Amino acid sequence: VNLQPYCDNVSVPQTVQMLEVSAMGTTAKAFINGLSDGDTITASGPYDVTLHTHMTNLKAAQAAGTASHSFQWGPGGSVASEAKVTGEVLLASYELSAGVSGRAEWSCSLQVSGAITNGTW
Repeated sequence: VNLQPYCDNVSVPQTVQMLEVSAMGTTAKAFINGLSDGDTITASGPYDVTLHTHMTNLKAAQAAGTASHSFQWGPGGSVASEAKVTGEVLLASYELSAGVSGRAEWSCSLQVSGAITNGTW
């Protein structure tokens, strides 16, 4: 299922741990790269039953033993030469909310498992 039509907010952080390797007696900290990824992707948007069905199916698949789910996301759409981000995730949380004076909404957190790949369409 293409989730792009159901989202109005997506955040795909790509952090790298910074490991301090400063030696005794130095006057400035020194760092090296550590592990990358392991981030949490967040997404949200207006409630839609198609998206709700997809999210509950992901949750059920994980409960049945599915190791992870593939994702791909294009912040500029799936247009030639635009950025494309891919990887594997686990559904960490899924939430529905509604208020008296607002729209019904959904939100989720997806735990990245392994490396994120950056490319183009």
